[in-house]
Amino acid sequence: MSSNLFGLPFPWADPAAQQLHIVLSRLHPTPAGAVMVAQRAGLDASYVNAMQPPVFVWHDILDLAAQGGLTRALITTARDLLNPENPQRPFFDSLLSASETETPVDAEPRNADGTGRFIHGHDAIADHEALLYRDDLTLETGRLPALIATLQTLLGKAPAVCRIEARFSGGAGMGTTGVGTGFRVGDDLVLTNWHVLHDARNGGARAGKVSMNFGYEDDGRGGMKASPGIDGDVSTIVTDQTDDWAIIRAVEPLADEVPILKLSRSVDPIVNEAAYIVQHPGGRAKRLAYVRNQVSDSDDRVIHYLSDTEPGSSGSPVFNASGLLIGLHHAGGTPQTVVGRPPINKNEGIRIPRVIEGLQGAGIIAP
Repeated sequence: MSSNLFGLPFPWADPAAQQLHIVLSRLHPTPAGAVMVAQRAGLDASYVNAMQPPVFVWHDILDLAAQGGLTRALITTARDLLNPENPQRPFFDSLLSASETETPVDAEPRNADGTGRFIHGHDAIADHEALLYRDDLTLETGRLPALIATLQTLLGKAPAVCRIEARFSGGAGMGTTGVGTGFRVGDDLVLTNWHVLHDARNGGARAGKVSMNFGYEDDGRGGMKASPGIDGDVSTIVTDQTDDWAIIRAVEPLADEVPILKLSRSVDPIVNEAAYIVQHPGGRAKRLAYVRNQVSDSDDRVIHYLSDTEPGSSGSPVFNASGLLIGLHHAGGTPQTVVGRPPINKNEGIRIPRVIEGLQGAGIIAP
């Protein structure tokens, strides 16, 4: 990461700085919680407008910390408030101690202030969407068989999803590493986002090395499965920046146990029905977004949903309850608070027919 993270002013254009903003907003998604962390770090919180949504409170806190030379103290305090097993601790540690080449960040499309950049519209939550959160996390027992069937189906699809690490060259012998998610769509084809395989911070330069790990997941007993990665052939990368998709071929045959997710079997999303996402949030072990995950709207190009994602989830497959593809995840929204309820994320994916059209136009798949 760039050393100016601890300089003045706060470097909002730096992807690591933007990711810090996102992580803090999710860990402490209330103004009171954000102010508590700031005060513990030695900031004078009287300069913070706590009547704003939490994401803007954190924006002001980071600016204030930079002005007072307390960014490092703020990051240290936020880290120390976490329990030792919290998966965000390594991220904070990397910010405090690592060089640019050791701090993987996701290049998910972001505006200069760190908010999500959508192709259509924005991530503001309309009232009728916020009303979706009047329920809780309980479920009528009569619906359990359908949920169990969905989870069983997704368990069979999950091995098709991989963690992607892309390395980019840089000036003065330095380089950057990006993390994302991808999934197998052909014999040797893996689909992800343009911004996972290209460095938007360096003129859209293509990755010089790409590794993919289809078994980067926990073993159910607190450990990790042993799973060697496989390289992608960077000379085969074909992308579309506008629709944010990218395809890459593996340098060797993929294992038979890695299923192919057939794009031709995709279906249209249905508003208010579920959107399940198998992903590598933050570059961590494979996870499934499966609660409070309604589709909020869609058009012929994109789909919006309330399913939870993080930087690193870019390039994930989005499924319906039948385990059929409905989208390619590519952008995360800004957490927003509805009084008395958890913060809401409205995220965006590219519709699969749009991706198919692009792949056919590029000659990757037959019309």
